[in-house]
Amino acid sequence: MGFQWLKRQEGNLPAPTTTFIGRNEVCARVARALGHSRLVTAYGGGGIGKTRIAIHVARQLRADFPDGVWMVELSALTDPHVLPSAIIAAFGLADVSARDEREVLSEYLQHRELLLILDTCEHLQQPVADLTAVLLRAAPRLRIIATSRVPLDAEGEHLVGIDPMHVTDADPAGPMMTEAVQLFVDRAHQATPDLVIGPHNAGLVNEVCQRLDGIPLALELAAASLSLNPLCDSW
Repeated sequence: MGFQWLKRQEGNLPAPTTTFIGRNEVCARVARALGHSRLVTAYGGGGIGKTRIAIHVARQLRADFPDGVWMVELSALTDPHVLPSAIIAAFGLADVSARDEREVLSEYLQHRELLLILDTCEHLQQPVADLTAVLLRAAPRLRIIATSRVPLDAEGEHLVGIDPMHVTDADPAGPMMTEAVQLFVDRAHQATPDLVIGPHNAGLVNEVCQRLDGIPLALELAAASLSLNPLCDSW
């Protein structure tokens, strides 16, 4: 066949380093979309949580894919011509022939039932769209989640828009915390374990979440910075 295994495993999803907070509704939408569409693009602005959502959904659906769930990070990829080789490397394949890499991928995937995440696609929009069309035609049991700041405009693409976390006034110490507040409080406690969230700083927590528009990355960075803030005692 021309290719050989460099490694054999059932996927390469990164292990979580922090708790996944909320996002139940949008995760359910992505999972449902995969049930009837073979290419699902989770799209939205930077820092909105697209990658975490894709990984979380893939981990939940792992049992549905006998040949594993696989992720290819494309953020550092600048040359669209090496896109197929990046996917080949993620699968741990070494092609020992001189064949076109698209042909190698198509042959490898054609009888496999797996889920592939293509992460951060916006700067390679057209090359990713073209390659997914080739692979999905060659492999009838392949499913793909793409994350991107913009739709791929690819053949058969199902779009799921990712919005910021909901932000509203709520008691950060109470049972009705919004997802944005939950995320901020969780990450703040990780950075500053002695931090107490209560009525004395509830308004400040809500104000921070609102000013950051419920964007997960911004909330995490703000929470992490509390340990470096000389005014942290005022919390």
